[in-house]
Amino acid sequence: MGFLDNIKDVPQSSSSGGGNYMKLTQGTNHFRIVGSSDDGGVIQGMLGWAGSADGGRRPHRWKIGEDAPMSFEEKPKQFLAMLVYNYEEERIQILELTQAKLRQELITLAKDEDWGDPRKYDLKIVRNGEGLETSYAMTPSPHKKRSDEINAAVKEMKINLEALFTGDDPFAEPTPEPESNSKEEDPF
Repeated sequence: MGFLDNIKDVPQSSSSGGGNYMKLTQGTNHFRIVGSSDDGGVIQGMLGWAGSADGGRRPHRWKIGEDAPMSFEEKPKQFLAMLVYNYEEERIQILELTQAKLRQELITLAKDEDWGDPRKYDLKIVRNGEGLETSYAMTPSPHKKRSDEINAAVKEMKINLEALFTGDDPFAEPTPEPESNSKEEDPF
């Protein structure tokens, strides 16, 4: 019997605070991008934080080129939000990148003739440090087909990233349009 045969590693889940959003936790964050700007699965804009009625902070997002909805104490940041399959959580989440270095690395990979479309390979972002000492490194994995599990999750997803711009929930079910009755009914 080997030294580590009975030792099990308990994975640390990011679900304690992430929910529908992928949070970059300490160590390796493994994911596959499953959307594109063509299908509404990738958006970009500006992000500013302001106080909310309950004393917390609330995000405000707007499209690049539009005026900010208000003034902010801290300088707003550019963001890139995308639909990803988070391997740790085994589900589709929204990953929002505000770090200029990570956004640029992703764009560089997408434009590279050897790497190309990042939906065709997995990505890993390693996060180290805390606060101002935080560093990130992005690494692509070799190209491979998406798994059946990811394909099934993509088929089931009903996520509207554009809702981030209005402050609505991207995961909310759309309200069905009322059916119009082509026959005029006699009100009496």
